Amino acid sequence: MLKRILMFITLSGLVVFVGYSTYEYSSFTIVNSESAITGFIQEHLGDLDEKPLLLETYPINYTNNVVATFEHDEQNIGAVIFQKGLYGKLKLEKMLLNRSYYSEIIDTKKGTFILFIGENNQTSIQTIETDIVSSGERVKIAVPPQKYFSHIMKLDHVSKIDSEPNYLYRTLIGAISNVDDNMELMFVDEDNQSFLIYSEDDSILKTVLGGYHFTEHGFKVTGVEKPNFYTMGGEKDFCYEEKNVKVDNEEYTYIHGVVPKKEEVQKVVLEVQRKEEVVYQISSNVVANQFLLHVALPELLDGDAKLVKKFHLYDKEGKYIRTEINAS
Repeated sequence: MLKRILMFITLSGLVVFVGYSTYEYSSFTIVNSESAITGFIQEHLGDLDEKPLLLETYPINYTNNVVATFEHDEQNIGAVIFQKGLYGKLKLEKMLLNRSYYSEIIDTKKGTFILFIGENNQTSIQTIETDIVSSGERVKIAVPPQKYFSHIMKLDHVSKIDSEPNYLYRTLIGAISNVDDNMELMFVDEDNQSFLIYSEDDSILKTVLGGYHFTEHGFKVTGVEKPNFYTMGGEKDFCYEEKNVKVDNEEYTYIHGVVPKKEEVQKVVLEVQRKEEVVYQISSNVVANQFLLHVALPELLDGDAKLVKKFHLYDKEGKYIRTEINAS
């Protein structure tokens, strides 16, 4: 009787072994090698003329998963998550395509791990406020100064929110290029965290006033105003316009102006007078025939009949050129 039981157990184990081996060989068909993984990705993408560039492959600890990241389709990043079988071969679990940032929650016996993969456009991103929330706050990850990155971290009490990540940049120029990379940075007001960007095409000047926020994690553009357009053809006269921008629930007033190209104006000084007494003064350097003045007391620009605004123009040597007067 005991002999029959042992034989039954042996036969059952053999059946299970043969069954699982058949499943392994039919399901886990990808060799865990650079050439085989590259070939699988190329076949999956359906573009046999362009071979993807395999960036890296690595296992995820405490799991049977293997991750492969690759570059494809004119330098876009993609990723594949494989399952690794008992005999070392792989099968597809998930393909990540058509985005510049990915996050995946992976549960293991040793806790929850988060996989982050993405692009660092022009290596200007410093920090990402991700779409992963832990203990009620968005998880931040530091991004290395390289074209592509991947990162795994262990977290507790996590969830994924339906929201795009926020990017913080190493420089203000990097943050602004994410808004409009066709415009150049002209003026920066560090005290009030505001900026002015511009472009000029076919004698049409386009300017945008915006606000930014800076912390140890990097720069982030918090908002931009609607663009203003000026015709720059011919002999442009002196002109200016008041602008307002909101930064961290504060509204700041600026005067943006244009000076004639024929005059080599280097500095503009605004003088506000009441009954010939100077009550306010501020200056700005001139860049590309433009100036930007932050008005700390915007009420002085309101319709007070007793106020006179004088714009004194100076050249690069500090010599006085002339004065433009505007009486309210």
